[in-house]
Amino acid sequence: MAQERILSELVQELCDAKKNGALYISVVETSEDLIRIYFGDGLIYHMRYGTAIGNDCLDILEYYNLYSATFFEGISAPDKPAPDLPSTRDILARIRTVDKKVKVK
Repeated sequence: MAQERILSELVQELCDAKKNGALYISVVETSEDLIRIYFGDGLIYHMRYGTAIGNDCLDILEYYNLYSATFFEGISAPDKPAPDLPSTRDILARIRTVDKKVKVK
């Protein structure tokens, strides 16, 4: 059974555990694309939602209702990270301000 969690707490937990992989987050408004947050040694090194990458992905996060989240160990970003991606600390701070919840599988 899925457990509802606050997204920022889940991301913080993955960072603290120094995870390598990707957190895939489904969006209520569309089933076509997933928000993908990629971790390397606990740091966020890439974010993507459809064609939005990096800071653009972070900017639109507040406008969507999130549904579920699944972490996949060992998955790497398939494309080059955006050069404008803020630091992990700054990303976490911004995710905290949007106060989104997800169902963790």
